[in-house]
Amino acid sequence: MCVQANQAPELRIAGSAMRAVLVLAVPCLALATVLAGPRGLLGAGIGAAVVLGMFAISAALSALAAPHGPSAMLLATVGGFALRLVIYAILIVVLDPVEAIHGPSLAVSAAVLLVGTLAWEVRHVSRTPGFWWVHTAAPSAASPVGTERTTA
Repeated sequence: MCVQANQAPELRIAGSAMRAVLVLAVPCLALATVLAGPRGLLGAGIGAAVVLGMFAISAALSALAAPHGPSAMLLATVGGFALRLVIYAILIVVLDPVEAIHGPSLAVSAAVLLVGTLAWEVRHVSRTPGFWWVHTAAPSAASPVGTERTTA
């Protein structure tokens, strides 16, 4: 996902989260391979792909909802969260009986990647005022620096 500076904040945040998944997946894949062999690698790889897909769904829902205001964003966030949980649960149930996949590696890697990426996303969102419809104003010569920080 190529993210440019002129893109919506939702897409920049999701792109950043997806890059974080890719970076965090490397140690998860390595550890799963060491502990469970090729089955662990496959399980952790599927877990990483699921988390990456979850953030892609999140980005799409957020980008579609953003033009409609904060209420639509809240609905997209909560609805997207519920949808991702259902998808994750279905995948775990469907893939559990597959012998080639190490289930614990899939579950643990997905959980670790999800928590790590959500922490990254929270950090990124808190540092992106445009995500909250806050537009930063340049300090004017008439007002001291710091008194007029944002306009809503």
